[in-house]
Amino acid sequence: MSGNKRIDFDTKITEDENIDSGFLSGPLDVYPGDEEDKEAERQPASEDKKVLSDSAVQPSDSELDSGILCLSECLSGVQLTDTQTPHIAVSPPDQKTLPPIVIFFQQDADGDTQLHIASVHGCEKSVGTLIRVCPNKALLDVANDDGHTPLHLAVMSGNAVVTRMLVHAGLSLGARDRKGETPLHKATTKGHIECLQALLAPVPEQPRTKISSVLDQKNYKGQACVHVAASSGNVEALQTLVYYGADINLRENLAGSTALHIAARRGDARLAQFLLERCAGTLQLRDYANRTARRLARHTAAARVFAARPSDDSDSDTDSDDDMYDSDSESLFERLRESMSSNNVNLKGCC
Repeated sequence: MSGNKRIDFDTKITEDENIDSGFLSGPLDVYPGDEEDKEAERQPASEDKKVLSDSAVQPSDSELDSGILCLSECLSGVQLTDTQTPHIAVSPPDQKTLPPIVIFFQQDADGDTQLHIASVHGCEKSVGTLIRVCPNKALLDVANDDGHTPLHLAVMSGNAVVTRMLVHAGLSLGARDRKGETPLHKATTKGHIECLQALLAPVPEQPRTKISSVLDQKNYKGQACVHVAASSGNVEALQTLVYYGADINLRENLAGSTALHIAARRGDARLAQFLLERCAGTLQLRDYANRTARRLARHTAAARVFAARPSDDSDSDTDSDDDMYDSDSESLFERLRESMSSNNVNLKGCC
C-alpha cells in the first residue's frame, strides 16, 4: 500500500431510526418489513379490542405469579362427593394348583423319598426344609427297599452334619436294614468316627434314653458294634463305643467270642493292648469252644502282648485236637475234610 495514499477515517455510519439496542426501549413491536402494518396498528381500535390488546401485551400480576395461586383457584371450584372406592375382590390362590407336602415323602421305584436322596448327597438345606415341613414325623423314618432309613444313608455317606440333624429330628438309632444293621453298625463298619459321635451324643431337647441297649444291639450275624470294630481293628471306634457305655465283654452269637478274642485271633497287637488295659478281667473269658484269648493269640503277633500278663494254668493245658482249630489259615470245613479223608471216610456216602 502506498504511503502517500490518505486513509479516510471519517466514514459516516448512517443511522436508521428502526435500529435500537433494546436496552431502554423494551421489546420491539415493529420488525423490518412490517412498515405496512405499522399504520394499521396506529389506527384507533375499539374499546374491546384495546382492552384485549393491552391484556395480551402486558400480563397482569396474577399471571406473573408462580402458578400455585392459580392452581388453588382452579381447585376451589371442585366439589368432592362421597364416592366409594371400588372394591376389587382378590381370590386366594387355588389350592389344587399347589402340590401337597406329602408328595415329597412318597417313595420311588427303589423306595427312596426326597429325604433319602438329600441325606445321601449331604444337602443340608434340603434336609432341614423337609424336616421342618414334614406333616407326620413317622414319614421321616421310612425305609427304602434295602431297609435303609435316611439316617443309614447319611452315616454311610459320612456326613456328620446331616446325621446330627436327623438325630435331632427324632429318627430311630435302632432301625435295622436287611442285614439287621443299625446306623451305629454302619458308622462302625465305615470307620466314620464323627458320624458315630453325632449318633451317640445326647440331644438336649429329647429325653435321655438308655443308649446301651442300642449299642449292644446285634445284627443278623450276631455281632454288636464292638465286634464289628474289633474285626476291622478300629481302636478309635472302640474307644468311642466304650465311652458311651458299650459292653466290651459282650459275646457274639456265632462263636461266643468277645472283642478281645477277635483281636487275638487276628493277631492285632495294638487292639489287644488297648483291650487289656481298658477291660480288666477279660483274660479268663472263654468262647463256645472253651478257649481264652491268650490261647487264640499263641501263634500270632499278639502273643507278646499276652506274655506280659499273668497266665492261667488252664490256658497252658492244650492238646493237639484243640490246636487244630486255633488257626484261621484254613476254614473249619477244609480241616474237617482232611481229617475225615485221612480216616478213609467217604464224604459222598455221608451226604
